Amino acid sequence: MAQVSIRNVVKRYGSVQVVHGLDLEVQHNEFVVLVGPSGCGKSTMLRMIAGLEDITSGEIRIGDRVVNNVEPKHRNIAMVFQNYALYPHMTVARNIAFGLRAAKLPKAEQEQRVREAARILGLEELLERRPAELSGGQRQRVAMGRAIVRDPQVFLFDEPLSNLDAKLRSSMRVEIKKLHQKVQTTVIYVTHDQVEAMTLADRIVIMRDGVIQQIGTPLEVFRQPANLFVAGFIGSPEMNLIEATIRHKDGQPRLEMPGGIDVPVPPRNGSGALADGRRVTAGLRPEHVVAGEALAALPEDWRARATVGVVEPLGSESLLMLDIGDREITGKAVDSNLPAPGDRAAIGFNLAHLHLFDPESEQAIY
Repeated sequence: MAQVSIRNVVKRYGSVQVVHGLDLEVQHNEFVVLVGPSGCGKSTMLRMIAGLEDITSGEIRIGDRVVNNVEPKHRNIAMVFQNYALYPHMTVARNIAFGLRAAKLPKAEQEQRVREAARILGLEELLERRPAELSGGQRQRVAMGRAIVRDPQVFLFDEPLSNLDAKLRSSMRVEIKKLHQKVQTTVIYVTHDQVEAMTLADRIVIMRDGVIQQIGTPLEVFRQPANLFVAGFIGSPEMNLIEATIRHKDGQPRLEMPGGIDVPVPPRNGSGALADGRRVTAGLRPEHVVAGEALAALPEDWRARATVGVVEPLGSESLLMLDIGDREITGKAVDSNLPAPGDRAAIGFNLAHLHLFDPESEQAIY
């Protein structure tokens, strides 16, 4: 079994603590993505799992072994880096087999493993080429092949797509997903790109300043963000976060937002904590702020008016930059009859997807 257990792991550089008591259980064959902004501790955590960084305190287990003091080469892991780190004078086949030669495996077994890795990654026609003759995506697949042939318990990926252009990153995400389905091995993957995290992960671990903010499936963290940081980090375009006040009218809580907008708060778990006059941060994703034909599906009480600032046509839909008072929010429209910049347009809030956060603790309350 290739379960990875991280228990109360702390990392300090001198007096600076960069990882704060991190706890995480990665199950056998699970694809877990560590995501967060630069400096959040995700790559440091990956390097501690690999043995490239010592841990200050805590425990890391791979399978049934505590590996705190085990050398990287004895941890039965394979790591794919942002930099391909290929030997330019070697062919693809020799690059893939490099670790096997270092381990002094029989030549016949080396060749068999290289052929199998090349088949999985679509490199069979490229085995005699050198890295200079390959595209960026092909070089990254060679780096992945070098990891596959070692038959590790755990694959570790450290931002492997950061050096690729947008189109190639998209295709390589598919390749990595296919690879995981074929080899059925535990994967821990680090990225700062929330799109990569959403498309690849079985579970996402969202980190900030060395602390885990939330762990869940991609849909869980998207639909039920635990706090303001997760709400603003996951999703593109990001969630609209609007300072608002709760006002009770006829015994029901309503939301007063900038621009004179006053909409009801639908009953839900957490609505009992919404005292009259309480300050909150309201969250609505752009797809839940609509204009045009989509308004017909929303109750009259969920509608308002806003000034259109910018319209960004994207083909199948358009983004609308909307001014409500002194606040700009993002909405979406899918029809061709769009309001023009400067128009005072009717908009609607799909309040079935409303999120409310405490502005002081930043935790979700609704």
